[in-house]
Amino acid sequence: MGMVTTRDLTESPEVSEVVVGDASLNRMEEVKRWVNSEKLSTELVDVSNRRDLVKAMEGVDAVANATPYHLNLHVMKAAMQTGKDVVDLGGVYYTTLKQLKLHQVAMRRKVTIVLGCGLAPGIADILARRGADEMSRVGEVHIRYGDKNLKPVKYKWAFRTVLEEYTKGPVVYLNGKFKRLSPFSGKQVVDFPEPLGERPCCYGLYSGVATLPRTIGKGVKVVDCVMSFTSEDEQRIRALAEMGLTSTKPIRIGSVAFSPREFLLRCAPPPDVKVKDVAGVVVEVKGEEQREQVSRTYTVVHSYHQRYGVSATAYLTGVPLSIASQMLAKGEIEEKGVLPSELAIEPQPFIAQLARRGIKIHETIVRARVL
Repeated sequence: MGMVTTRDLTESPEVSEVVVGDASLNRMEEVKRWVNSEKLSTELVDVSNRRDLVKAMEGVDAVANATPYHLNLHVMKAAMQTGKDVVDLGGVYYTTLKQLKLHQVAMRRKVTIVLGCGLAPGIADILARRGADEMSRVGEVHIRYGDKNLKPVKYKWAFRTVLEEYTKGPVVYLNGKFKRLSPFSGKQVVDFPEPLGERPCCYGLYSGVATLPRTIGKGVKVVDCVMSFTSEDEQRIRALAEMGLTSTKPIRIGSVAFSPREFLLRCAPPPDVKVKDVAGVVVEVKGEEQREQVSRTYTVVHSYHQRYGVSATAYLTGVPLSIASQMLAKGEIEEKGVLPSELAIEPQPFIAQLARRGIKIHETIVRARVL
């Protein structure tokens, strides 16, 4: 995802310089060759080392954090120390809750921390806010993420995120209360626009469920998110769980103690960001406008990005991170503190920036008169 963010930044006329920080020199060189821009420079950075991170942030106007979710707190604390604004790709619900607790600290430091600005969370949540803004009352918000791989692939994003989503179980906001469910709950078939079509889905552990009930307001009673999965996904995760390999409880082998989960994560190969696929979201907001029951549905579906040579998933996630970081660098997001993307970012200019990059949003409105 960060590869796409980097390339989009270098292709933006208003960006003068992009610095990529990573712990792997080989990965950075690969990205540098792929981006092929004089604007791009690289710097070895260990994100878990506060001193390294703070030094890397000096001299920049904003930070785009494309590291795995478990490093979000490290990055935002370094940003607050240096007074830099930062945007990330989301905290898979529980990390998001921890980040939100630092809102007052960020406000005192006069720093803006934008949470979760990729596809979902990100585009999906900002579209939910757009629909809700048009309504006097909101009843339900439903987010549906789907993808279809055109060739076999195990996963397209960090395996740590996959494990978090599929082993901790989803959370939904139902009848005004948060409810935890077991993994792979809420199985259903969702009909996405072509060429995505029908996809099997289940409830996902989603950052937006942690924020949208508060940011949408207007009496909203239901917020949920389902994500596409395959039977192979479920079988693989259940098998790993049954063998105890997803456990976070440390075990000792000789003089070394580590969790089976961390061992598994060290063994996992990197995600395939170049697989040919189709991906998209459907966001449905139900509520009331001027004594009418209204449903506003927003859809975006994208195919494998030919020019970049990356998956639709990577493109749809990396581009919003670039747009949001540029908004921060230009001072277009003035509010300080820890802000979910739907609260920090005005929908219309954001949607216009997506359209410039070939990401088109389609809106459907259905009305029914209330007697």
